Amino acid sequence: MTTKRPLRTYVIRSALAAVAILGVSFLFAIHLRDGGVNRGQSASGAAMEATQAAAPGASTSGSPSGPKIVGYRSTMLPEVSQTPRKDSMGMDMVPVYEATGSMLELSEHARAMASVETVPVRRRRLTRDMRVIGKVQYDETRLATITSRVDGYAEHLFVRFTGVEVKRGERLVEIYSPDLVIAQQELLTVLDFSRSSNLVESSTRKLLRWGISQSQIDELKRNRKIHERLTLSSPIEGTVTERMVVEQSAVKPGDVLYRVVNLETVWVYLDIYEYELSWVKYGQPVEIKSEAIPGQSFTGRVGFINPVLNEDSRTVKVLVSVDNIQKLLKPGMFVSATIRAELQANGKAAPTGVEGLWTCPTHPFVFQREPGQCPSGNVPLVQIPGGAKPEADQFPLAVPLTAVLDSGLRKLVYVERAKGQFVPVEIEVGPRTDDAYLVLSGLREGDLVVTRGNVLLDSQFQIRGLPSLFYKAGQGPAASHAHDAPSSERTGNVAPATPLSPVFPPATGSGDPQHQQHTRP
Repeated sequence: MTTKRPLRTYVIRSALAAVAILGVSFLFAIHLRDGGVNRGQSASGAAMEATQAAAPGASTSGSPSGPKIVGYRSTMLPEVSQTPRKDSMGMDMVPVYEATGSMLELSEHARAMASVETVPVRRRRLTRDMRVIGKVQYDETRLATITSRVDGYAEHLFVRFTGVEVKRGERLVEIYSPDLVIAQQELLTVLDFSRSSNLVESSTRKLLRWGISQSQIDELKRNRKIHERLTLSSPIEGTVTERMVVEQSAVKPGDVLYRVVNLETVWVYLDIYEYELSWVKYGQPVEIKSEAIPGQSFTGRVGFINPVLNEDSRTVKVLVSVDNIQKLLKPGMFVSATIRAELQANGKAAPTGVEGLWTCPTHPFVFQREPGQCPSGNVPLVQIPGGAKPEADQFPLAVPLTAVLDSGLRKLVYVERAKGQFVPVEIEVGPRTDDAYLVLSGLREGDLVVTRGNVLLDSQFQIRGLPSLFYKAGQGPAASHAHDAPSSERTGNVAPATPLSPVFPPATGSGDPQHQQHTRP
């Protein structure tokens, strides 16, 4: 009876089966090269000794002094049998021994032929690099809006188009306002005919709210000359990004006339997927690149993590402040970014180095070593919580990526316990970096793990029925494609007591004539 398996598992097991077959052939070739087979010795004896190399101390007769023979397997094809015989290619099948342990021993020559390489497991600094995309935006703390506070007419524009660089205090527009003329005349009248300080203060405050500076009011009081036009200037140094006023047009209180932004610092909004959020922390360094600026990168820090998730893209906006003195980054540009999260031994993101400093709740990019007031506003600074970065002896345990065999359900490495003696070890891993896994359990510092040849070792463990990648507790060989099995077994009605397992599922229903040739009717 054919058992249905998921396609992915079938493909992986088939690939490992091919490696297993090559592994048996490889051990057979090693034995021949070592001179273990005389010219008059049969191929059956050579194959049997090759299998014994994978199971040291095994007895070919199945006597009590060695492991028991439970079946025979072809060295080149997925054929198994309960009795010794030749396979469809005319080669003698090799015996399969009963599993007596979970260790595989290789001679020095066999190890060299298999190109088995090991490296010690060490503690070292691990960084998880998250590569994301983002978009350049204005620094909202460096954006100024120029609005009209009076009714009037824009008689003259000093800045007629956007993109112009302006200095702080530079003139932008001149407005004629009849209401402004009347308000100045009221102040002069109060000064001449009233001794009430309250009326003088009220008239002065009215002019200030309309945009007249204190120096202009003092000049009005001295010279008694009324200004018919109001000049609006830029409150910051920056670039005019928007102009909403036309010369000789009427303006009303609240109308936005210009927007000016300082581009020496820009914000980059990065899209972080929800499964990566646990490794993003406040203060982490970020490297930013743009295809529009080849060969140059920019650096910044994570300053704010949006508390709301976008349900459509499953991402969260993360804000990074970037210095842009040369003004190469333009608002609206798309960029790529790399966030480097240093990892702790438990797999979580390590402190970023800003812990213990003082910052402003409303200006998160302000960092000071001492408490005080925020330089961007009269707000007390708060201390950033968190611990110190890990020391060298607290670095996480790392195992190379090439040492880990992954079935999708479990991860396995092969450890060399003694010279030439290998055992499988199931491990639990944390985040993956570019070249290693962070080890949470299963390994100790100094363990020698196999980084090359581990797939071949795993195939030998499968052949012997020992615990391996896909068989946690090992497998007893199961009957399938067995030529000497009773008819009831071939029909799938009864399973044998000591089954033989093929390396991969049999090709049932195959129309291959060669396959049909060696199948018992």
